[in-house]
Amino acid sequence: LTLHSRAMAHRNPPSQGKVTITVDEYSSNPTQAFTHYNINQSRFQPPHVHMVEPIPYDAPKPSGHTRFVCVSDTHSRTDGIQMPYGDVLLHTGDFTELGLPSEVKKFNDWLGSLPYEFKVVIAGNHELTFDKDFMAELVKQDYYRFPSVSKLRPEDFDDVQALLSNCTYLQDSEVTVKGFRIYGAPWTPWFNGWGFNLPRGQSLLDKWNQVPEGIDVLMTHGPPLGFRDWVPKELQRVGCVELLNTVQQRVRPKLHAFGGIHEGYGIMTDGCTTFINSSTCTASFQPTNPPIVFDLPNA
Repeated sequence: LTLHSRAMAHRNPPSQGKVTITVDEYSSNPTQAFTHYNINQSRFQPPHVHMVEPIPYDAPKPSGHTRFVCVSDTHSRTDGIQMPYGDVLLHTGDFTELGLPSEVKKFNDWLGSLPYEFKVVIAGNHELTFDKDFMAELVKQDYYRFPSVSKLRPEDFDDVQALLSNCTYLQDSEVTVKGFRIYGAPWTPWFNGWGFNLPRGQSLLDKWNQVPEGIDVLMTHGPPLGFRDWVPKELQRVGCVELLNTVQQRVRPKLHAFGGIHEGYGIMTDGCTTFINSSTCTASFQPTNPPIVFDLPNA
């Protein structure tokens, strides 16, 4: 039995007392972590963990619900995207190729053309100029990987977030929209030294520890372990173990929206949280994965 991606009517059960997440013993090897927890705890097994079919765009929104539209990893390729009806747009990062101000302006213009009442956006690893620590290191060196970014003057990108005038931008912060608490964070495990990359383990856990309890919708750029994080070409899981433990054991949001791993597009649930990887671009950077809509019951 497949469930459509409408939230289950129950509220997430409260955590039993204060839950403290520590660095997982398998933190540095997510593929090994997945195997261990699947064998020893059946942590990713049916019936509680399963795939979810997306809602058809023409399906009527149930009374007393809010419709979220999830997109991610559009990489400045928004021209041909058919955007469905909804109330709240969630974009979970990599809306540009390099975070160049011209790219950000183009994305903001696209956001301005969309009819959604609310639009919430986080950065991804490709939004280099949004990561001030990354840029501070980049300008110190003649860095051949990102010559167009290296040529930027500090005054070109110091206030790059302000170019996003047609949305609410979240970076380790939250906003309440239509009664839903939404928290957004851009961090991902280190991958070839892009923006907002941190080492697995305590560095990432320190960021996830900032996520308050009681959050309804969590937006991160990358996936948690075991949920839409499989990279077939590498035969590896790449999700963050500490993010998974934070989501399942402490925060328990109704919806966890992310992207980052283009190959992982799709929806899963663990019976408590619905996990949506809405990467628009495929592994070959073709913007052909459609936006995903999701209905949540209002409080």
